[in-house]
Amino acid sequence: MTISIDATTETVPSTPESVPVARWVPWLFQVGNLTFWLSLYFYVPILPSYAESLGAPLGVVGAMLSAYGVTQLLLRIPTGVASDWWGRRRPVFAAGLVASAAGAIAFYIAPSPWTLVGARAITGLAACAWVGITIMYAGYFAPSESTRAIGWLNLVNATGQVVATWSGGLLAQHYGYGAPFLVSAAVAMVGLACIAFCPEPARAARTGPPVTLDRLWKTATAPALIGVSLLSAVQNYATFSTVFGFTPVYAERLGATRADLGTLTAVSLIPFALAQPITAWLNRRFGARNVVVIGLAMIGLTAVTTPLCETLPILLAVQVVAGGARGVVGTTLMGMAIRRVSQSERATAMGVYQAVYAIGMFSGPLIGGLVGEVSGLPMIFISTGVVALVASVVAVRVLRDA
Repeated sequence: MTISIDATTETVPSTPESVPVARWVPWLFQVGNLTFWLSLYFYVPILPSYAESLGAPLGVVGAMLSAYGVTQLLLRIPTGVASDWWGRRRPVFAAGLVASAAGAIAFYIAPSPWTLVGARAITGLAACAWVGITIMYAGYFAPSESTRAIGWLNLVNATGQVVATWSGGLLAQHYGYGAPFLVSAAVAMVGLACIAFCPEPARAARTGPPVTLDRLWKTATAPALIGVSLLSAVQNYATFSTVFGFTPVYAERLGATRADLGTLTAVSLIPFALAQPITAWLNRRFGARNVVVIGLAMIGLTAVTTPLCETLPILLAVQVVAGGARGVVGTTLMGMAIRRVSQSERATAMGVYQAVYAIGMFSGPLIGGLVGEVSGLPMIFISTGVVALVASVVAVRVLRDA
């Protein structure tokens, strides 16, 4: 089912897992989704340099960046299970927006470098709402349309990240470091107003046994799920130790301005977004395993070559390649995570998948920061590249049945 804009269509038809709503509701929900990601990413390109401006060494910068993933690792599964048990998604979405605004304000008023670690942890808590957001939006559609619905949701997700990182750099350039944080908080409140008018999808009927620790354990320890989740953790390790971590620091040492830092991150996210609609075709044409293996290898090679970039344009070109590779790898692995899981357990599988890949989100910048303090900034990228290249070799065996 699609969202029709025909004047004769007044509502999105009801299904056992959806609720009749006016045709504008999914569109308004997407506006809320857009504000959610805008609020989380306005300040991402300037965050490392902002921390350094407060006197934070690379180790503290790494701890701050890793806090975002630590919170998600700990809370994504409980968030998903609680939302399923409660049968409500909108409160999770609302709480995410409030936490996003609170984290932005905490960054703005941070009195010391270590305060930034707590602020980043709050924004990681906000990001846990993504589990509820995806389920709520899919609830407006028939089950057969859920994949397509999530695809559009992810496209808005990526678009928000591109717009936020690019404009956030400009805001910092013209109005100072504090501007992106204040705008982030304001935009989150706009999103809160939007979802206030989006009704809760009907609670899906529980046709199977209730969620138990035994079922959760069996789902969480399925070899196929563990394999793709760990590979995704490596992809996120690379992402959060480079473009969302220390690549802006390296760019700044090449002479990049605050506006350039926003452009740098946006240039990486644009191919990431464009990769979303072509990934399915690539999987059919070349096979899912080959897409992941080659993608991880490209991520590794771009990381290793980053210290060799002597000018900002060359660094930007490398980020284009890296962003496209991350896009196809991430989308392919997410599809693999739920491909062989029964419909009644897909939310649990996705929660586990997202929690495991959060290991990479916090370990990448944390380990990268420690490596940087001991061996210098270039070694962060070299070590990250080696990890991704090794993962590409491991993926040949792990995904042998893909």
